Amino acid sequence: MEPNSRRDFLCSATAVGATLAWLTRPGFAAANASPPAHSALSAAKATIAPFAIEGDTLIVPAGHYRVGGGRDVRVTTAARLAVAPVDVETVKDEELKLSSEKPGGFFTGTKLAGTLASSIGALGSLIEDSIALRDAAGRPLRRNEDYLVSAPFALLGLAPQSRVKPADTVFASYAFYRQRIDLVVVDARSVPALVPGTPHVATPPIPAAPAGSTAIATVYRPFGARSLAPAHVFPITATAREAVTATTRGRVPKTLAKLHRGEPVTVVCWGDSITVGADVAPGDAWANRLRTALTARFPQAALTYRNHSIGGSKSAQWLNNGEFGNLPKKDPEKCRFEHVLAGKPDLVVMEFLNDIVFNEDVLERTYQTIDDAFAARGIEWIIVTPSQKMPSEINLAEMKAAEVRVLDSFLQRFADRQGHALADAAARWRHLYREGIPYFALFANAYNHPNAFGHGLFVEEILRCLED
Repeated sequence: MEPNSRRDFLCSATAVGATLAWLTRPGFAAANASPPAHSALSAAKATIAPFAIEGDTLIVPAGHYRVGGGRDVRVTTAARLAVAPVDVETVKDEELKLSSEKPGGFFTGTKLAGTLASSIGALGSLIEDSIALRDAAGRPLRRNEDYLVSAPFALLGLAPQSRVKPADTVFASYAFYRQRIDLVVVDARSVPALVPGTPHVATPPIPAAPAGSTAIATVYRPFGARSLAPAHVFPITATAREAVTATTRGRVPKTLAKLHRGEPVTVVCWGDSITVGADVAPGDAWANRLRTALTARFPQAALTYRNHSIGGSKSAQWLNNGEFGNLPKKDPEKCRFEHVLAGKPDLVVMEFLNDIVFNEDVLERTYQTIDDAFAARGIEWIIVTPSQKMPSEINLAEMKAAEVRVLDSFLQRFADRQGHALADAAARWRHLYREGIPYFALFANAYNHPNAFGHGLFVEEILRCLED
């Protein structure tokens, strides 16, 4: 099976191609072979050499650039490529009604349409000082007296003593950033060039390389970038095929045997909002794509497929009917482990990015309880290491740090110790920067919900667990 490649990113980011097209496309030619993706690598080691930066100019020295398959791309003449500033969009007099709730968090308050990345305002996109409101008569409204601003997710609301009422129409003018990814290519004459990308608030596509040219790097322009920095430059130093993950094969033998024999098989997907498929089309969600792929691979099997997932939930809450510690409660009628077990599944595929909040003690108790229940019922288990999320401080270095999270390392150790299958999607995400893909550009909601390409990374690793 071909890995989800940078070429597929070009298609999924622009909503082109069929749901499973990424399964059949070849990997994109990239550069030097990478070290194991699951090893620790400090951001300091993720250099941009041989590229250099002067102001807003990317310097591409003459020389040889290794690309995928051991080929060399030759640059005969050094180039100085001017990188355009970060894109800023302005909005004039957007019509709003202000929420009476104090703005905050992800959702509470009135959202600004320009900053919306699917269901929420894109984190860090609003230029806070630009916001100005007026009433229907044209009179300026006063910040903190008439209205409040929660800048991180671009939310507005009424101040306690505001002259404005919730039913009143007001008009907002503001500016916001959009992300962009430019592409550095070398043409058939061995001359470097910069291909400008198309800005987007959440998922900017990587532009296609012109015919006859080869991509050697991308340049990411994130929100608020005032100058070009090494953190913005992504030399393409590996292909998707070169990603090393801890994904296992051969650990779901009973399920595979039933699939091959054409017997009834029940598969349950279990998880949080990512497993729900939040902020992507149903056909792009990994759980649905997995069902499509299994049906295509095992057409003779009588496959029953269920998805028991709740946005914002954590595994420990399912074991306690929606309650755990000080976490916000979930609906006790829906968030119940009994629902996962009720259909007598042969296989459970489990993903919980939200479990990153737990320490190892809680993880050990929770996953051992699940293990005991599955073992007693003969249920096989694929544990999925989750995707990344946008850090609240928007630290660009995290995309190149390749540090293994506590949750990821625990899940790998637990799966190995107990003999369960592991689909190591997290390692694929950690490898993306070597493929020239800044993973901050993979979030449909500009925060934590992967776009179609990101969901494809899950399917890629899960299907490897189901190989003979």
